[in-house]
Amino acid sequence: MSTKQSKMKEIQAQKKALLEEQRALREELDSTKGERKQQRSDRAQARKDVRENKSELRKLSAKVDPTFKTADSEVIDALADSVMEAATALATNVRKFGESCKDPVANEDE
Repeated sequence: MSTKQSKMKEIQAQKKALLEEQRALREELDSTKGERKQQRSDRAQARKDVRENKSELRKLSAKVDPTFKTADSEVIDALADSVMEAATALATNVRKFGESCKDPVANEDE
């Protein structure tokens, strides 16, 4: 057998191996398709929630100076509680977005 023929057989074997690898990767990606779709949906919802939380936090921040001028401790405490709730909700939604950005294929390997 000539060297050219053996080279052709070697290339054919490499092609076959690459096709098998491609098929396996495609199956793996297809198996996580639903999960990836859910992640996109979660990210979109998290973005929306973060916008709402930021808006609420801006509104509450605008109330700080006028509330301080009243010097009413109960009103100030209520505002502080509201600010903490809004900030916590914002942080939670940011974390939710971060979680949904993780690669489902990479998570399976761990």
